[in-house]
Amino acid sequence: MEMKSTASQVNRATVSSSDDSSPSASAEATAAAYMRQFENIIEPGKEASMTREFKPQVAYEFERYLNPQKLKQHVLRSEKLRSLLEHYAQQTGQPIKQLEQQARAIIDEIGLDRNMAIIRWCGIAITAIGKRICDGFYVNSTSMANVRKEMGHCPVLYLPSHRSYMDFILMSYICYYYDIEIPGIAAGMDFHSMFGMGTMLRKTGAFFMRRSFSNDELYWDIFREYMYALVARYHIGVEFFIEGTRSRNFKALVPKVGLLSMALLPYFTGEVPDVMIVPVSVAYERVLEEQLFVYELLGVPKPKESTKGFFKALKIIDERFGKMFLDFGAPISVRQFFGHDSTQRMQRAGLGGSLQKLNRQEIELVKQLANEIIYQQQRRIVITTFNLLTLYYASKLYGQCSVNVDELSRGILHLKRIFEKLGAHVSTSSNSIKADVIDAIEIHSNILQFRVGKLQFTPLAAEQLAAQIDMRRLKAHALCPQTMAVAVPMLALQLYINPCMFWLARPAYLLLAALKEQGRQQQLDNSSSYQETLAALHNHVSSMDALFQHEFIIESNREAAEFETHLRLLIEERALQLNEHTGKVTVQDNECTRVILAALAPFLCLYYQLAVTLRQMSGEFNSKDLLVRVQKHVEQLLQQPGGTASHVHPYCLALDNLNIAIYALIQSGYLHKSRETGLMSIAAATPMKCLRQLELQLLEYCQLMPFTQYSMAANQQAQSHMAKL
Repeated sequence: MEMKSTASQVNRATVSSSDDSSPSASAEATAAAYMRQFENIIEPGKEASMTREFKPQVAYEFERYLNPQKLKQHVLRSEKLRSLLEHYAQQTGQPIKQLEQQARAIIDEIGLDRNMAIIRWCGIAITAIGKRICDGFYVNSTSMANVRKEMGHCPVLYLPSHRSYMDFILMSYICYYYDIEIPGIAAGMDFHSMFGMGTMLRKTGAFFMRRSFSNDELYWDIFREYMYALVARYHIGVEFFIEGTRSRNFKALVPKVGLLSMALLPYFTGEVPDVMIVPVSVAYERVLEEQLFVYELLGVPKPKESTKGFFKALKIIDERFGKMFLDFGAPISVRQFFGHDSTQRMQRAGLGGSLQKLNRQEIELVKQLANEIIYQQQRRIVITTFNLLTLYYASKLYGQCSVNVDELSRGILHLKRIFEKLGAHVSTSSNSIKADVIDAIEIHSNILQFRVGKLQFTPLAAEQLAAQIDMRRLKAHALCPQTMAVAVPMLALQLYINPCMFWLARPAYLLLAALKEQGRQQQLDNSSSYQETLAALHNHVSSMDALFQHEFIIESNREAAEFETHLRLLIEERALQLNEHTGKVTVQDNECTRVILAALAPFLCLYYQLAVTLRQMSGEFNSKDLLVRVQKHVEQLLQQPGGTASHVHPYCLALDNLNIAIYALIQSGYLHKSRETGLMSIAAATPMKCLRQLELQLLEYCQLMPFTQYSMAANQQAQSHMAKL
């Protein structure tokens, strides 16, 4: 990192922080102009006509177009598939005719179809249900037009963020609305097995893939050949979720590169000149599966997808879910991103079909591209009023302060300015802030409500949960109903804080780094030079980046520029002071500091409690054993009288996040996992990797927080509600 550049940037920020003109007003004006690009496509008078002639812009233009049946025939008759089947016939001794029958059955299981009558019927149903439960489907029409303008010259991959099953429904609906060919959508086999629903999804463009190919190499290769043809020889574009599954905690997940690698194979073989990737960002004021996700995070088994379950879920039409936002990122040219020329790619075009696989260098390029896609998705996810409200309320809750609607409104407007300085798109209107706050609370009345003028959790009785959930079926530890009653509202609150972490994780690292450096300077009774302090702060931030790299997917090779941006922001917000003459750093305990640190606090608590639990483990253990031990340990801490335990938060019970943290410790070398047995053990300590040192480091970070007893803050309201009930 260039420290001179950082120093000059910070000096300018220090001067400008005393001048209220320009940067903040400019950021607010830019953000407001951007949000005006969104239009409500189910607003009366703007709805799509489902009976009009559909003449869409195709993703990839050809002289002659295949239909779904001819696409399947193209795959079955291709020389590559013939080569594959001959390869397997030699390996297995099976007759080629038998393998051809298997291949045809697999292609029929996978292949998409198209029926415009069913697509129109689905569009009518989506419009009707959307108008009933939502306040609008808001689409960035400008970004949509930019994507449409770039189409036609090469295959297109639509890669949306994935927080709800509504994601792929919305994408198809929006493509129809804007006269863009509805893409082929990768769907799991659990939908395929739903009576009636599987056929309907297939006829609206879904193609199906098994969740696990296991050792069925023939299926794997045939699916890969179908995907190859879908990208290289078909005209509609392809849509899939690079995260692999819905994120139950509303944070971006580590990207899965399997489907992306398959989809890019025609580019690497030189069969297509380029591939256009469109990152798509979907945001919800309230996610339809919110309660289901909270329960699943605590270990309640996921209900199996079924047609009966689908119709049962239609009871949601009596509830409100607010606005849904969908934005399209700037298209990414794969050729430009990789910096390839055609000769490099043509070298491998002559390989036989059974040998067409990416090499190690190409896979590494795909991983870099996947991280960039996730980064661009998160940059354009709209931050809603309720996201900011939960963030602000959590900071007050941890500080054991009550808050009324006027204080909330002021705090949310302050956060709106902070987020817009960082470059986020915020839906909150400055002109109607109080009305926005009240409306957000009404939409989320299952989580929060005003009682005697103060914002509080909506009462949730342990007996009510015990009647709804069979605690004996929980995936890990059998949590007691009282623990669930405390954890459910806190996890629901955290779900809506988590989308903010893309913007706040690194500023939080920087604040912790400054607190740590401030303590060191005070202890030694001296300060470093300005450049030495900057270097120390940067090193601390890099260390936390490495620790949480699987928790917050923000890797983008923009770290140096973002360090400058975050340092300038914290100085402007008077959260941090940095003396350019003495190098002395000071962190101010103000609202900005508390909100940013409150956002990171649950994650620090979770990693710390995981490290504490691991210290008590010995020998080999499996994942479930560890999850049970952590949840049991955390539950005991939460049940301490008066909630007096420090550095524990109900979020420490969330299984998805515990699994992410366990994976992070394995990847970092603190844990060893056997490939053969799947069992884990504590890795042998080295000077660089010692679990006890990590635990102490996490404890130090927890102790630097301006609040430590989250369990007391979280429990007090819940316990008082339960006492009343």
